[in-house]
Amino acid sequence: MPKRTECEVFLKETVDLTNALEYLEEKRSVPGNRITLFSLFMSTLIRAVAMRPDLNNFIAGHRLYRRNKIDIGFVIKKEFSDTGAEAVARIDFPPESTIFEITDKLYDRIESTRASGSSADKTIRRLTKIPRSFTKFVVAFLRFLNYFGWVPKDLIGSDPNFASAFVANMGSIQGNAPFHHLNNWGTSSLFITIGAVEDRAIVVNGDITVRKCVDLAFTVDERIADGFYFMKSIRLMKEILSDPSVLEIPFESESTSNE
Repeated sequence: MPKRTECEVFLKETVDLTNALEYLEEKRSVPGNRITLFSLFMSTLIRAVAMRPDLNNFIAGHRLYRRNKIDIGFVIKKEFSDTGAEAVARIDFPPESTIFEITDKLYDRIESTRASGSSADKTIRRLTKIPRSFTKFVVAFLRFLNYFGWVPKDLIGSDPNFASAFVANMGSIQGNAPFHHLNNWGTSSLFITIGAVEDRAIVVNGDITVRKCVDLAFTVDERIADGFYFMKSIRLMKEILSDPSVLEIPFESESTSNE
């Protein structure tokens, strides 16, 4: 199966947010603290990729590679209206980043992108100005470059299709978490959607109780890791969300800790 879209696997997990919401309430009481549920999810994902490096693998040109950095792509709605424009962003995060550093970097980029757009948006606008008779040629040439990993960085600098993971926060518009397809363009092997926070009846210690929960939907390229690895990675994310304070401590890789 040579195409990424032919190798999609879909996984959905419901997460109990009781501890996460208590953590957020505590942090929001501190003046100047910008931590939100979205930045908490992003920090959890970045930590999971740092601890589970196979999640950072990708297939290009029929070969398996691993990124040497963690970067997350997402869509920014400039205005919450039917006519509000969208922009895309892609941010590099050092694996040792804490939730405070990730939050600041995340919202600084969101603010700047809403104000001036991103390089990927500008590239798309330039491509749409090409005469239609040349469009197929240009697209075919870009796909050829993509196959060999030769696409110029200036063209893909903020393109989320080249990120470690592409994230869509559907909860920000009170939506559920749908499964989103992967793309053959780019190298991203993970697409994650975040749903709205809802009251759910769940079993805790044998008793049925109502808790604040959220659905996370994962679309993954099955070629980068096996099912055991993916499910263990999702369980790790749930463990982090049950105790978000661990994200305040910088991550230490095995190579760092052994120095």
